[in-house]
Amino acid sequence: MNTPFVINAADRTVGAILIDIENYRGSLGDGSPELAIRIEGVAKQDSFGAGLQGIGSLEIHGELGDFGLCALHDCECRVDGNVGDFFCHSLKSGLVIVKGHAKNSLGALGWGGFLAIYGNAGNCLAVGLQGSEVVVRGSTGDFACLGMQSGCVVIGGNVGHELGKGMRGGTIYLRGDAESISSDIEEIRVREPDRLKIGLLMIKAGIKSAGKEFRMYRSVHGESN
Repeated sequence: MNTPFVINAADRTVGAILIDIENYRGSLGDGSPELAIRIEGVAKQDSFGAGLQGIGSLEIHGELGDFGLCALHDCECRVDGNVGDFFCHSLKSGLVIVKGHAKNSLGALGWGGFLAIYGNAGNCLAVGLQGSEVVVRGSTGDFACLGMQSGCVVIGGNVGHELGKGMRGGTIYLRGDAESISSDIEEIRVREPDRLKIGLLMIKAGIKSAGKEFRMYRSVHGESN
């Protein structure tokens, strides 16, 4: 990987930053190695990085506003700071690690890829999830996994009310307590392959955990991976 191309985001629009990235990509020419980009001074801009694709390594330093990294595809991204509502909405592929907290609707409608938050998340975590893997090291609010269809969610802390409401597929792993659990899901016995999967997801997120003390939940309306 080449030395990262550094962009200072202070007092700049999201569009101008994306133009910088595309210009840098173009300057490398066809057959160039994967891009390595570091963006500094981010100050809660909305829709930051929406639609980015094909960047090998992206580091973001600062707080993101709402709809950050929406529809991200084929990127490895690390954020040093908090993120707003609908972060990684419709995630397509790639890996995203956030060293901070997230607001509401984290990972909503994610199709694929991997998303991990080292802090807490707000309400409606992974709403309508379609296949992504989402890990929250801390706690989350009400209506986590609302309408989830497929994929996997790991919650290391506590959750609020109505966990799994309207869930039709996918798997929830919970280590903490839930204020209330929807009648749409049921607890399933955790077997050794499940513990191994949790452990591997935690390793992928860079979190030390052996996958123990988790409970597993799935939809009562049918089995799904």
